[in-house]
Amino acid sequence: MKNYLKIAIVVLIVGMMASCEESSGNRKARSVGGTREILVVTQNPDQWDGTIGDTLRHFFLQEQYGLPQPESRNNLAHINAETFSDMFKKHKCIIEVEIDPTLQQAVAKTTEDFWAAPQRCVKISAPDIASWVELFDKQKEIYQQWFDKVERERILTVFRPTKDDSIANTIAKRFGFTLVVPQGFYIAKDESDFVWLRKELERSSADIVIYQVPYQDTLQFESKALLSMRDLILGQHIPGPSEGSYMGTETQFVPPLVTTANQFPAGYAKEMRGMWKVYNNYMGGPFVSYTFADSRTGQLVTIEGFYYEPNQKKRNFLLQLESIAYSLKFVEQ
Repeated sequence: MKNYLKIAIVVLIVGMMASCEESSGNRKARSVGGTREILVVTQNPDQWDGTIGDTLRHFFLQEQYGLPQPESRNNLAHINAETFSDMFKKHKCIIEVEIDPTLQQAVAKTTEDFWAAPQRCVKISAPDIASWVELFDKQKEIYQQWFDKVERERILTVFRPTKDDSIANTIAKRFGFTLVVPQGFYIAKDESDFVWLRKELERSSADIVIYQVPYQDTLQFESKALLSMRDLILGQHIPGPSEGSYMGTETQFVPPLVTTANQFPAGYAKEMRGMWKVYNNYMGGPFVSYTFADSRTGQLVTIEGFYYEPNQKKRNFLLQLESIAYSLKFVEQ
């Protein structure tokens, strides 16, 4: 009940804001919901409390890799279909559950920006629970990718009106592409192949670094090569707070995880997640980076975001830096 009321309050407030936007034109209402929140709509409480709910929780509530404190990758909210009103249909990420014994087989349908924007809705219908779970397990990674895309786009809709054009121009001059970097960041270092952006508050800092080296072959995309390049370049360019301290990578307790980035705007890219640390000091935090080969310039380019805020959750702030990296747009030559 508490969960339901919390959702209702958030949806009601943001929904009122969205209705104002709708009245000013034909634009879709702005989607609502907390960061990394997925709304699950079931036909009855037993589906949520039973196998279907357990399946959804097991996948979507996995811990996100590379964070110093345990945090789930998503948050799940739940309502029953009888309360799935227009107010809740504006939620940004929705999974609907339907068990219909008259169906011949399980089927999944999806809509994008149907009731609001950005939004992704997935409805999985099946004749029984077992076939519902089987289909979900086959396609769950795709659903996560869709929801991740919605989360990034929702953040960028907030960042775009406050984009710092001077920073965008600096990045374009150095690397031939732009990023949506909101106001509040400043340029801490600007060199021919390296740019460091910072946003510092009293107890936290958010950082973006962009660097490039000549692209030689695909071996540069291997995990060890990416890690060596990170340690070499950031160790040279980012000093720690005390004499003799410098940026590095935590490899013992949280080894960096390298995967292929999904739908990165530059094309094929490698994502690396892990923990950064400062050698000869006690600072550290999470980072995420994206590395791609720019065929126009013959350079191997990395965009990385890292965050620092002791004893606080960091998932949502790291997602903001990830979203900035995904805002990449090449400048026409």
